[in-house]
Amino acid sequence: MAMTERKPDRPAPERPVPAVKPRGVTWRAVAIAFVLTPLNSLWIVHSEVIQYAGHPTTVSLFFNVIFCLAVLVAINALLARWAPRYRFSQGELLTIYILLSLATAMVGHDMYQVLISVIAQPFWYAEVAPERRWHELFTADLPPWLVVTDTEILRDYFHGTNHWSGFYRAAYIMGWLRPVLVWTGFTMILLFTMLCLSVLLRKQWTERERLTFPIIELPLRMTDESFKLFKSPAFWIAVALAGMVDLINTLHLNIPTIPGLPTRQYSLNQFITAWPWRAMGPAPLQFLPFIIGIGFLLPVDLSFSCWFFFWYWKAQQILTARYGWNDGRPDFPYTIEQSFGAFIGVCVLVVWLARPYLKEVWRTACGQASEVSDDDEPISYRFALIGLGAGLLAFAAFAYAGGLRSLPLLFLFVLIYFALAVAVSRMRAEMGTPAHDLHHGGPDQILPRLLGTPGMEKSTLIWFSLSWGYNRAYRSHPMPHYLEGFRLAHLARIERRRLFFAMLFFGLWGSLCAFWALLHTYYQVGASTGKVMGPAVSFGQEAWNQLARWLTAPKDVEPLSKWFALGGLGFSLFLTAMRARYTWWAFHPVGLAVSSSWAMRYMWLSLFIAWLCKVAILRAGGLNLYRRALPFFLGLIFGEFVIGELLNLIGLLFRLQIYRFWG
Repeated sequence: MAMTERKPDRPAPERPVPAVKPRGVTWRAVAIAFVLTPLNSLWIVHSEVIQYAGHPTTVSLFFNVIFCLAVLVAINALLARWAPRYRFSQGELLTIYILLSLATAMVGHDMYQVLISVIAQPFWYAEVAPERRWHELFTADLPPWLVVTDTEILRDYFHGTNHWSGFYRAAYIMGWLRPVLVWTGFTMILLFTMLCLSVLLRKQWTERERLTFPIIELPLRMTDESFKLFKSPAFWIAVALAGMVDLINTLHLNIPTIPGLPTRQYSLNQFITAWPWRAMGPAPLQFLPFIIGIGFLLPVDLSFSCWFFFWYWKAQQILTARYGWNDGRPDFPYTIEQSFGAFIGVCVLVVWLARPYLKEVWRTACGQASEVSDDDEPISYRFALIGLGAGLLAFAAFAYAGGLRSLPLLFLFVLIYFALAVAVSRMRAEMGTPAHDLHHGGPDQILPRLLGTPGMEKSTLIWFSLSWGYNRAYRSHPMPHYLEGFRLAHLARIERRRLFFAMLFFGLWGSLCAFWALLHTYYQVGASTGKVMGPAVSFGQEAWNQLARWLTAPKDVEPLSKWFALGGLGFSLFLTAMRARYTWWAFHPVGLAVSSSWAMRYMWLSLFIAWLCKVAILRAGGLNLYRRALPFFLGLIFGEFVIGELLNLIGLLFRLQIYRFWG
């Protein structure tokens, strides 16, 4: 049973699973992923931080990983022809995809790129910018084991050495060793806890509810050993169209006499300038082929809800400006609180619908008779429950040691963080949402918003600031990759136990490679120099400037913020109840939750186009025409990702301007 009782409009029959011994997590698959991880980490840093272009980790389907998978599939085609003995199985290719996706999440735009900026900045800017009064306000209270305190080793981090070996000095390595190891250990606590939680949810979502996991559709079809997708003319037409957009616009950037295609130049704000309509905020008009492709995979009601609720939030902004509701209430209409409530609503519904299953899981873990067996799970339910409990306690203990000493706040912090993790994972599993950022909606931000800061200890606010490193947004959240990995394992006969431990190890390897890639790059070019186009400095500034504001001008609680958060939760539950009762109800709670985000402002038009195409195709020819059209829309994703990333690599090598097809 899915979240809302109704069957998805896209065909999702259970794929036949061949009765053969599970395989896939072979030594060569793990070795290839192991070697590719540091290269991918360095690639992500140069793309997202140095060039500030592409941003593969800000969408659900990481296009750097799709590019690597495409290269491996091409190599596999050659092996199949000339050395069939050495060809990769589908399970091996998907194992590499899963492990690379997880490792990429670690170096993502909302993970270590933010974290390293947070832990590097407080002592440095307290020293070089004394007017900020950071020494006076909080540096003496920072846990020294969580940040870098020696400003001498930070000088080259911010200014650069202009040499590739800049970081590889004993003083620098030893100065960074403690915070890197401590934060890597904390990340492993998070990842292990999420992995145990994923084991407990796996069977309910993949076998009982049979959620569709739309995000894995492209890698699954790419690795099909029959190469069926690549034999489709519609697929290659779409690849050519999407790739042509990137190629023409890249040529235009480097040779202005070549006309470009206006896919990302326009915004409604250019045409709507009258008051109060201009209060709606940014409304770009962007034609994104890969989002059209992903949007076509979504259920019709979700793609509709994404663009509909995007304008729902805009309408709130316009009405607020028109009637002056934000006079004296700068946060009105509390969009972050409403979105947070909608995310929590998704988690509440997941738990509610899984109650019978979770009871059986508990019985199995306790050794009692149960309808649910854990024989085919990667680990036993007993071990998963013990691991989940131990992980939650370790997470809480780390936060307590880091400054969060209030037990009620500690409980809420842990509860909210993992509730949001479950909500994000469910959105991806059931609906394949192309983005799920929830900027500023994590527990480190929502608790001060709902409760105010005057009653909070300084150490609590310091922990909230440190937590910015993994709570700023949730676009590259690792937990969905675990559940998508288990789903791929089910479909491709990958041995789950081996995959479990491989994913656990690659969380560690990905973390270490992420730190290495960032430190290697920053000590070479300088985090605060003009050579870095991305927010290498601003991520940390956001956290510590906010802490300074909390300490100098405490933020009182706004009574309405709680009501709007409850309103978001209630509206989410209402939408779900209506979907369960009326089959014609088209408004989806997930669309409400994700549509106020940074990503949706760029995606809404392309999702509207995808929705329009899918509705027209389903009405004109039903599921048969849908299946025939699907390769075309997969080709839009593949073409934009592969051609776009190929151009990105060329730009890195030859220092050319590259068309940014996203971000």
